[in-house]
Amino acid sequence: MTADGGPRGRLGSLTLFLVVFGALVLRIAFAIDYAHSSPLADRPVIDEAAYERWALEIAEGDWIGDEVFFQEPLYPYWLGSVYAVWGLTGDDDETIERRRRTAARHIQAFFGAFAVLLIVLVANRLFGGAAAVVAGIGAASCRTLAYFPSLLLKPNLFLPALALLVWILLRARVERGEHRPLRWLVPWLGAGVVAALGALLRGNLLLLLPAIAALPLIRAWRAGLGPRCGLAPCAALVIGMLLVLLPVATRNQIVGGVFALTTSGAGTNFYGGNNAQNPYGRATEFDWVRGIPEHEADDWKHEAERRTGRMLDAGEVSSFWLGEALASMRSDPGLHLSILWNKLRLTLGAYEVPDNHHVEWDARHVSALRLPLPGFGLWGMLGIAGLIAFAARRWGGPEAEDARGGWELLTLFVLYLGTIVLTVTSMRIRLALLPMLLPFAGYWVHAAVRALRAPAGLPACVVSFFAATAIVHLPVLDTEEIRDDLLKRDFNLAVYQLDEGDLDAAEETIGVLREEHAGTVSVMLLESQLDYRRGFLLNTGPESLKEVEVFYDRALSRLRSIVESEKVNARDRFRAQKLAGYIVFDIENWPAAERRFREALVFDPDDWEVRLRLANVLFIQAARLEGQEKLAALHEAKAILEGMLREEASEELERRLREVEAELP
Repeated sequence: MTADGGPRGRLGSLTLFLVVFGALVLRIAFAIDYAHSSPLADRPVIDEAAYERWALEIAEGDWIGDEVFFQEPLYPYWLGSVYAVWGLTGDDDETIERRRRTAARHIQAFFGAFAVLLIVLVANRLFGGAAAVVAGIGAASCRTLAYFPSLLLKPNLFLPALALLVWILLRARVERGEHRPLRWLVPWLGAGVVAALGALLRGNLLLLLPAIAALPLIRAWRAGLGPRCGLAPCAALVIGMLLVLLPVATRNQIVGGVFALTTSGAGTNFYGGNNAQNPYGRATEFDWVRGIPEHEADDWKHEAERRTGRMLDAGEVSSFWLGEALASMRSDPGLHLSILWNKLRLTLGAYEVPDNHHVEWDARHVSALRLPLPGFGLWGMLGIAGLIAFAARRWGGPEAEDARGGWELLTLFVLYLGTIVLTVTSMRIRLALLPMLLPFAGYWVHAAVRALRAPAGLPACVVSFFAATAIVHLPVLDTEEIRDDLLKRDFNLAVYQLDEGDLDAAEETIGVLREEHAGTVSVMLLESQLDYRRGFLLNTGPESLKEVEVFYDRALSRLRSIVESEKVNARDRFRAQKLAGYIVFDIENWPAAERRFREALVFDPDDWEVRLRLANVLFIQAARLEGQEKLAALHEAKAILEGMLREEASEELERRLREVEAELP
């Protein structure tokens, strides 16, 4: 009897417990080390920061929202539920934040251990107990799988959901006869629910729902039962999917007027990984998009509207960017074939392509990441070797316990890999391949051991091993690209340090960047922001005025060169104009401040900080104007403030609006 109740396999309960318990302990140890060692532990970054902001809104009662989902919503809703349970008040803010994050990370560690359990059960069912032990050790000890529960990111829910989906599908049956007991239709209904929940975590899975729904029909056909025997389980699958997706689509229609099953970001995601500016299809910043999720949807929208010359809703924005990518593919198919090839190699390669996090950069701070734990370089390689060996069993390799299930898992792996290659690749996106690869890693190790005793299977093992080694370990990116990936993490750290006012630490980080990239726009923006912060803190009295002028003049000189350069992209020009506007605002150069803020709003008309500053400038300047000019300035300031009150209500806005209204005749 197997650990999951099936008739095959020889995995003992004690072995299963030790593997899963070891996985849990390792993940909790990583989470504790990360919380105490990483400079980013208490300052969630990029998507983490967006998920946490969203989760706090949900925890405070905003469960519906007011826009079509741009990012998959299930993880923020789960995180918001955790934050609500662990409380929003009661201690000082810093203690509350740490308590909530600690709770989320430790719960994610349990989810990670649950995923390990499911991977072991899948491997045991398909390939037997020996393969299951190897798959379990790989799942428990894989570096990235052990590390990810420390991060507030959606793979922590998606991986166990995907592993659960695979396990349910392998156990579900198709039977003949008019009588269809509830006990074998329920797994298909559950599989539909889990698959749809997975699509609310990772949009790639949405593309696979039709194939999953067709599985009972395919099984019935292969078993010679006829298509009618597959109709009931197929219907159960579809019903399960609709139970999850229809409420989300209805919510999107009500709040945003767009029927989207999950999100409106499919077109932008497809364009992001399929355009000439991104030859490797990695997660990247475009010239018109800030890498900050709360601005991302609006930036894509503004650029689409700029190109089309008309207002677009969320669905039209997605369609526009999808059309842009397809048009580029038609015009230069050779280029796009090379991009797809690069994405395939990166997705299956040993290098952990960073996006929100860079494992090697994080390892500088988190000692647990410096443990000699293997990652995709080993387990991905063994998994791919197992795929090849399984597909070539006619060469003499061992039979699988469940060959048909093995083929279904292999097919699911290939299909999901295809969705990554068609969109964007990164470490956290390709992490979902491991629950499907690790059972095959166990299969290959078991096959290799058997081949030592029965040499007939040795050719398949040797060929598959060297083929997988070439696929995984032949380099794709050059050393310069990899070094730049690390430097980008230092750049992000400097931004966070500046935002939090840790100027000495920021100056040290900027110094490291200056050594490598002196004179680049990114470094000049950081240096200018540092000078602005230094000058702002000194701007407390007449005795510091000259020193303030030195800082401000130095910053403005750099910013002026950025704004005036024709080679600077729109995103960096916006950042320079916004910062220059802040500086001239502080020195009360109102005409210059108005000009800078108006130029900044061309890039992002909805930036509430810039709009507030512009309204303040207009109100101040109105005092110096007469007649119609004064009236026009006051009316514009009022219109700006009223528009902001609907979005960002605050006492300061209301006070300023009352002042403006008092000046109007």
